Amino acid sequence: MILLRIAWRNLGRNRRRTALTVAAAAFATLLCLANLAISAGSQKRWIANAVGLYPGHFQVSLRGYRDSRSLDDALALTPEQTAALDALPGAGWAPRLEAFGLISADSEHATGRGVGLFGLDVAREAGLSRLLRSVRVGAPPASPREIALGDLLAKNLGVAVGDSVIVVSADAFGSQAADRFRVTGTFHVGSDELDGYGAIAGLADLQEFLQAGAGLAHVAVFARDTKYLPDLGARLNAAFPADRYEVLGWPELVPDLVQFIRMGDVGDWFQNGLLLIVVVFGLLNTVLMSVFERVREFGVLRALGLRPRAVFGLVVLESLLLSLVGIAAGFAIGIPIVMYLENHPIFIVRPDMRQSFEVFGIEPVLQFGFARSELVALPLVLLAIGVLAALIPAARAARGRPVDALRAT
Repeated sequence: MILLRIAWRNLGRNRRRTALTVAAAAFATLLCLANLAISAGSQKRWIANAVGLYPGHFQVSLRGYRDSRSLDDALALTPEQTAALDALPGAGWAPRLEAFGLISADSEHATGRGVGLFGLDVAREAGLSRLLRSVRVGAPPASPREIALGDLLAKNLGVAVGDSVIVVSADAFGSQAADRFRVTGTFHVGSDELDGYGAIAGLADLQEFLQAGAGLAHVAVFARDTKYLPDLGARLNAAFPADRYEVLGWPELVPDLVQFIRMGDVGDWFQNGLLLIVVVFGLLNTVLMSVFERVREFGVLRALGLRPRAVFGLVVLESLLLSLVGIAAGFAIGIPIVMYLENHPIFIVRPDMRQSFEVFGIEPVLQFGFARSELVALPLVLLAIGVLAALIPAARAARGRPVDALRAT
């Protein structure tokens, strides 16, 4: 405690230098906090965009279906499972059926193209995924033998809303299923896979077309808030035992996004690392200059019986106190700003920047957010920097001798 009191008193001996050092540490903390907040907000939007487009936060399927993609492994919900899905807190769910086939315009010399068929419960899906809301021309399918196509697929087929297309696929018995569908709309989501090869049909209509009965490819579960995810995962695992079913979370459904987020985290900490290096040298300069100016003081302390390790600790404590004050100031300024911007995102108005966002189907908004784990990691890293910056000056001060005080007089 005595060393702590001395260290705190020493910060006031050169107030201008202390204030400049604290301001530098506070500014570095503020910049790091802003960078992490932008990253956290962006990641939250990326996840919401990827999950909300189609996959959902969870998908439940019969074990083996994802490998075979066969209707032999279709999921059939029991009344108990349906009730469990309806009882999920803070979430909605939608049954789906998927199949692959060929599609062509209803004309004599039309060329067939590969198509991914998505059978959706329009009533349930409308309030969950963005796929149905992405229908820009026409409307989603509402009656039997109606279909909505990706705009790129419709363009390649040379069809428009109101035209007919021929769809060919394999039914549940391995036979060929073929029929004429009327195009009711086209959708655009910014994904070549969906826009160029996707087609939406009604769930019941596709089940009848493929003679799949009540079979489903999977059930998608959408959480209204990420805070519900742990509870939802536990409830789904209880309702769908792992020996017969697969319950996959969004990191397994969109692994590319997980890798992209990890790369973004590395980039953020690399940028912050460059900033923190500047802080290291700033603190090193301050503490080292303080040691050079206090040769007589350290010599007197040694003459009074203070051991070298105590002198070493005194210098380290001064650096830690400078870091703590700077961190506290940075967080005191930065957290209210981030909290405000989290609730008031910045809308991008420049046309060229808006277009770059809209190409990927992302709303042109600069979103901020709190990364709770990084709010703990950042102060710890800054404190470690405070210790690191003090090691060389502290070692030099600890080597001081009483005779050095006489020479400095």
